[in-house]
Amino acid sequence: MLLRATTLFCVFSAISGAQSPNLSIQWVGQSCFVLTSPGGPTVVTDPPVASLGYTLPALSADAVTITHNHTDHNNAAGVGGKFTLVDGRPITARQEMTAGGLPFVLIPGFHDNTNGTTRGQNTIMRWNQAGLKIAHFGDLGQEQLTAAQLADLQSLDILFIPAGGFFTISPDRAAGYVRELKPKVAILMHYRTALGGAAQTAGLPDSAAPFSPVVYKPANVVVNAATLPAATEVWVMEPAADTIAVNAASYSAGSPVAPGSIASLFGKFTGSQTASAGAYPLPAKLGDTEILLGGKAVPLYYVSSTQVNLQVPAGQAPGQVLTEVRVGGQVRSRSPLTVIPTAPGIFAVANRDGRVNTANVPAHPGEVLHIYATGQGAVIPAVDDGVTAPAQPLATSPNLPNVFLGGRQLTVLYNGLAPGFAGVWQIDVMIPADAPTGPDLGLTVVNGIVSNPVSVAVVR
Repeated sequence: MLLRATTLFCVFSAISGAQSPNLSIQWVGQSCFVLTSPGGPTVVTDPPVASLGYTLPALSADAVTITHNHTDHNNAAGVGGKFTLVDGRPITARQEMTAGGLPFVLIPGFHDNTNGTTRGQNTIMRWNQAGLKIAHFGDLGQEQLTAAQLADLQSLDILFIPAGGFFTISPDRAAGYVRELKPKVAILMHYRTALGGAAQTAGLPDSAAPFSPVVYKPANVVVNAATLPAATEVWVMEPAADTIAVNAASYSAGSPVAPGSIASLFGKFTGSQTASAGAYPLPAKLGDTEILLGGKAVPLYYVSSTQVNLQVPAGQAPGQVLTEVRVGGQVRSRSPLTVIPTAPGIFAVANRDGRVNTANVPAHPGEVLHIYATGQGAVIPAVDDGVTAPAQPLATSPNLPNVFLGGRQLTVLYNGLAPGFAGVWQIDVMIPADAPTGPDLGLTVVNGIVSNPVSVAVVR
């Protein structure tokens, strides 16, 4: 009896302590995602032809889904491996099948709102992977789901939903489906990006406009059942590229940047020699290296064979812009850069005497903190790209940020560009007399999105 009780205890402990398997999701572009878990099968959804602007990764798939017979969704020949094809093209009635050891449900539907008379059929794919319930809407054009479709789409963990309109449901209708189905995560797809997609489809910010708020993510994310949000989140991922563009202060992959701010590119820039700008105004070329945003060269702070720091033009409109790294006139890499009106990232925090705040150099209640960041967006008066901000008159931001220290909101005293620098945002805040104290209080700036947290020391 003791052996049995001990055995049962061990089994129960193993079960209760088991962790949910991780699921890696990569957005290739359009409606193509690669989903895999360690030791598990790899699923590729709706692979597009190369002419659309996206590149399928070299991998061995176990299952490939095709929701309908259009070339931006049916390029199974471009995927490697001895996979099982989950083919929605001939589907007119609900069907279940197994592919790559995973259970799939093929749910018939239409590419338009006229029972397929305009654009034909479209099959919704639903499957379970890594303990998660997943659905892919393909090019759904229906303005309403049928009762049978709804029955198969309950309690979803992840929903891939088109948001570009024209060929599919509109962004507004997509937002309606998200509200109706309440998945843990809804990932937008089938909209125009800087790398490709049909010209008729909406791009950012229009495709994401009806969803508020949205969470910006990189091209690759890892999720599991234990870490999914409790309430629905709508994710805007970046299409896969050979270069990563980030806020130069936060280095947060997938996070957008703001007009006039400082951004960094990380990749392989063959032939680019390490160089830094020696003076203002910032040059549009360092050595043989230049960066083009939307075809226009931009000011550069630093270049090397693996990293470039640049200033986003102050007049850059919100949306997604194509970024090219050129060395000696040759394109070395291309990537999307997502721009929103304000996108804070914090470089450092200084005390009132100008010294960087640390546990050994703390601030005190009643003193001013100087936050040096980037991502302020528009300023008044406007400052030319690559030029230092003036001290008279100060270039201030009309968008007042919220600053939190240890969960306590602080009063903002100054909000604008730091004089003598290009693209650096200075925020001066007052530490209240009753502020929390400690050696590593978290400080964040909220303006459009939440900045990276930095540690601030405050003692009495």
